[in-house]
Amino acid sequence: MNTLVDYFIYYRIARAAEGEYVPVAVAMQSEILRRTSVRGRLKRKSGSDDTWMEIYEGVHQRLLFEATLADCVIRFGLDAFLANGGERHVEIFHDPLA
Repeated sequence: MNTLVDYFIYYRIARAAEGEYVPVAVAMQSEILRRTSVRGRLKRKSGSDDTWMEIYEGVHQRLLFEATLADCVIRFGLDAFLANGGERHVEIFHDPLA
């Protein structure tokens, strides 16, 4: 069974870094799309300007996607934008009715 899964990755960005972060995150998601055919979306939590989320839906090749995501996070230096002591939290969901 080849179940499609969705990735929800949330974290806090240092507010001073927001202006630099957005174009880097968009470029990273473009590279992920190019390498995996999975389109990402970038969201900011309402009422909490420093909480952000990346959403990747319909992932069918999990190993390829996860390896690509890990590589891109490093290559694009996303951890440098995290608020002090912050980390990226990854949640994976699937459709139980699919």
